[in-house]
Amino acid sequence: MTALTPGCDPDMSTTGAPFGSSSGDSGLRSGLVLLVVVTVAALVATGDAVPGAAAVPATVVGLLCALVLVRRGIRLTYRAGALVAASASRTLHRSTVLQTRAP
Repeated sequence: MTALTPGCDPDMSTTGAPFGSSSGDSGLRSGLVLLVVVTVAALVATGDAVPGAAAVPATVVGLLCALVLVRRGIRLTYRAGALVAASASRTLHRSTVLQTRAP
C-alpha cells in the first residue's frame, strides 16, 4: 500500500504547476528581470553617487546576469537554426521524386 495520490509526482519530473501545466511567459519574464538587473548594475557601477565598495558587487552581479542573457540568446539562436534546418530538410525530402521499378 502506498500513500501516493493519483496526482502525485514521486520522481519530480513535473515541476511548477500541477500536472505539468505552466505559463509560457515565465522565460520572457525572467529575461526581463535579468535585463533590469543588468541595467541597474550598470547604472550603479558607473554612477558617482555610490561609493566604490558598492560598485564592485554591482559590477559582478551585472556581469553574471549579462552572461546568462548571452547564453539564452545563443540557445535561442541555436534552436531557431535547428528548426529552420529541420524544416528545410523535411521540405527537401518531401519534394524528391521516388523512383519506382518498371513492370
